[in-house]
Amino acid sequence: MEKIKTIQYGISSFADISENNAYYVDKTMFIPEIEKTKFSFFIRPRRFGKSMLLSMLALYYDLANKENFDTLFKDTWILNNPTDERGKYLVLYLDFSMVIQETENIQERFENYCCSEIDAFLKKYKDFISEDTVEIVKQIPSSGEKLNNIAIGLRDTNYKFYIFIDEYDNFTNTLLSDKGNLLYQQITRETGFFKSFFRVLKGLTGGIRSGLARLFMTGVSPITLDDVSSGFNIGTNISLMPEYNTLLGFTDKDVNDIFDYYISAGQYPLNKADALHLLKKWYDNYIFSDDSEESVYNTDGVLYFMLFTINKNRFPKKIIDENLRMDYTKLQNLVFHGEELNGNFDTLTEIINNGTISANINQSFSFNLLKESENYKSFLYFLGLLTFTGKFYEGKALLQVPNETIKHLVYDYVKNILRKPYGRLNWIEDLIDLVSKMAYRGDFKPAFDYIQKLLKIQTSVRDFIDGEAVVKTFHLIYLNINDFYTSYSEKEMNKGFADIVLFPFYQKYPDMKYAYLVELKYIKKEFEGEKLSQEINNKIKDATEKLTKYSEDHHSKKEFNIAPFGDVVLKKIIVVYHGWELVYCEELVL
Repeated sequence: MEKIKTIQYGISSFADISENNAYYVDKTMFIPEIEKTKFSFFIRPRRFGKSMLLSMLALYYDLANKENFDTLFKDTWILNNPTDERGKYLVLYLDFSMVIQETENIQERFENYCCSEIDAFLKKYKDFISEDTVEIVKQIPSSGEKLNNIAIGLRDTNYKFYIFIDEYDNFTNTLLSDKGNLLYQQITRETGFFKSFFRVLKGLTGGIRSGLARLFMTGVSPITLDDVSSGFNIGTNISLMPEYNTLLGFTDKDVNDIFDYYISAGQYPLNKADALHLLKKWYDNYIFSDDSEESVYNTDGVLYFMLFTINKNRFPKKIIDENLRMDYTKLQNLVFHGEELNGNFDTLTEIINNGTISANINQSFSFNLLKESENYKSFLYFLGLLTFTGKFYEGKALLQVPNETIKHLVYDYVKNILRKPYGRLNWIEDLIDLVSKMAYRGDFKPAFDYIQKLLKIQTSVRDFIDGEAVVKTFHLIYLNINDFYTSYSEKEMNKGFADIVLFPFYQKYPDMKYAYLVELKYIKKEFEGEKLSQEINNKIKDATEKLTKYSEDHHSKKEFNIAPFGDVVLKKIIVVYHGWELVYCEELVL
């Protein structure tokens, strides 16, 4: 009887997957396409399987593993469709996440790592590299010069080498987070060691009869490469090409196949339809080319979900994979100018309110240009906070927040931006308690009163913009302080669009009692006295009509267990602001 495959969550070694009978979603059919480009640069968000991809490619092309091909690539597409370049190269694999993550003596740490890997490369391939070349390279202290001399030594041989660089921008991103952009600029400027390293790579990719045949690099953004390669001229950026849209991530078919495998093995007792519904809502909808329509799921998200549901009788208590959370330090600086919020906060407001934003994705931009609007949107795309919809708006690609996980990460991003203005106020803990009472007791007023208090503290926000959009944005952020609710902004309901919808995440919290429809109305500051009273009445009347209409959306009632289809009670709330003052907050009882 065949042993059931395991889920190897967090494993990035293809050899480990192959040798330990782990479930592998085959990506080897992309190898012929990858071979069309000699020097490639590929960007994807964190936890999408970049390291696994490079590990697989490195083993496929490695001359030293040529005899193990049938064993390592058992049950893959490429086993029966090998290319002429299989097992042809001396492979150098560099993983820059292995550079010690400390900013002191960073050049020494970088050189120590690279030189150690190059020396191991020389030892591994000693039968294919001349002794003279080996001896020369061993004596050279610079990693870049070592690579250059290996290339020279291979020129007149039948052997070429293939360099894989994984997470090329990992330690530079750490520098930006820990030390700001000063040290980063020092190492990426003309005399910086990191720029010198990439200058060597550029020379190797363009040299006549160079010993370097192929280069494949991965990262999470093009920023560092743009800074170190004088405008992004090392190889070809294949990241937005439609033929590579599903190179990483899992398609609907991939996910269905995973479920069917474990169901047939008798190891998945949960309802498949419910599980697929959850996965699609929380981890799907990434599209990585504006010429593509097929979406993919986040790789680690699916594996995390499967790891905690195989042979289990309930869904994970924590639906968001914590490994997907990001370091907000470097992002926070992008929305401030001094102590004041800049135009990038306006971009976040639009994203949170609408769930979409239009942009032309720039594949190349330096760190110094990151605060420009289109570059900032592009940066959010490369981080995975935005993705293509397959649609266009006024000539620009329409981007969207892909799923509930990313929506919560965007809210986390903004919450971290707001920590500084709130000083020592324990607002997160306070608000979690108040939203809990909304969810389980239906006691909503204390939460909305507290949100008003937080808004009043935010002087930088009040100075930045005065209007309904920012008030609504902050309510969405604050009401999503935990994962009790699946929230929507401008959700289509009964041929209209509801301002804020909070539906219980009942798969995780089956005992939650209350859902919410919120109509949030805003009145400008210039309204005063009798005009203000009349305007408040007008807003209440308009909100009443809309809530009455939206609350009769039978599809939503059925989907979210709302009476009469379940036990959840739908509360309809009218919230009216006058400037930054909450002037009305009441439940509409029909």
